[in-house]
Amino acid sequence: MMKKNLIIAALAMSPFSLGQIGIGTSTVNSNIILQVESNPHTGSTSYGGILFPRVALTAANVFAPVTGTPTTGLMVYNTAVGGTGSTFVSPGVYFWDNVRLLWKRMSQTDADDTALFSNQDTSTDLNDGVNFADLFANVRFNNDSVLYQKLDNTTLKINEVGYYKVILNLDLTNRDGVNDNFGIRLFINGVSIPADRFYIPGRATENASVGKSVVFYIPVNIAGSTLRIQAYEIDSGTEVYFKNTNTSTISIQRLR
Repeated sequence: MMKKNLIIAALAMSPFSLGQIGIGTSTVNSNIILQVESNPHTGSTSYGGILFPRVALTAANVFAPVTGTPTTGLMVYNTAVGGTGSTFVSPGVYFWDNVRLLWKRMSQTDADDTALFSNQDTSTDLNDGVNFADLFANVRFNNDSVLYQKLDNTTLKINEVGYYKVILNLDLTNRDGVNDNFGIRLFINGVSIPADRFYIPGRATENASVGKSVVFYIPVNIAGSTLRIQAYEIDSGTEVYFKNTNTSTISIQRLR
């Protein structure tokens, strides 16, 4: 009760006109209702900021643990990782959208969150159950080497939790003219993602070119997770190779 009364008293003594309030300043811009300035207290040289209420959200489409009437623009700082797919949330500032009925993360998605890599090896069978694709061999660009860390030609380390867009553009060939149906799958921390795999129909022709483009949306729930790509057998004995050097690419972009 004492703290509540002090806050009310502080606001009451703040300079204001027509409902304007200034905190840390005696001069409020005429176009602003609430103006907060970070000025050191007497005897201090420290500057501060605004701390939003901290809550542990479970998914973007779940208003709880916040209570009351959902209101567009309500802001919180989420401390947890939760949800899947389009409802995935990770630590950061969120605001509630009453039209879409979900929490939206306040973050900027631009070229700073993207990277592009391409292949080099054309002599390794990607469909032997052991080898992974060397899609990270050549770094076309990496705008955040802290976020995306190349461990080797087949492995990318993603150092922040979030929701990522991955685009594969593959230039492949098979070396079995009969049994040549195969698939491609993604691995996060050595575990294949069931939803993120796709089938590539064969051409029934030796050394046939097989091109494929596909987009994946993947949640990364653990900082420092690894991403790798591998072919998998649909027809037994199918051999899969990169057709040419530097023509197969993988791009990754952090969406939130």
